[in-house]
Amino acid sequence: MSNDMERKKAESCRCPLCDGTICPDPGEGKYICDNDGKLQIHLVDCVGLYCPVPVMRAKEEIDQLEAGNLMELVADDPASKEDIPRWAKRAGHLLVTMRQDGEEFHYLIQKGN
Repeated sequence: MSNDMERKKAESCRCPLCDGTICPDPGEGKYICDNDGKLQIHLVDCVGLYCPVPVMRAKEEIDQLEAGNLMELVADDPASKEDIPRWAKRAGHLLVTMRQDGEEFHYLIQKGN
């Protein structure tokens, strides 16, 4: 594996909460964090859905989680770049990270109280 590939893999395996290393575990939706053991992230796939559906799905799905839990929403609607962060802030949730992978946008959101 080249140094560039190793660096990219290390960057993609950073815990958004403790900045420790996390990497996918074989269990669906689970990650291993150096400092926290297992970290559960609820995945919401909104690829192919357009405004206002990603925001509506985000609300429906996060309402089912307990405070402090994480949800990753994946969308390909360019409007989501403004809609999801605005909704998270207004709803009292923390947008931990937002990244673009090709045409997909990935939002990691921690549920507020």
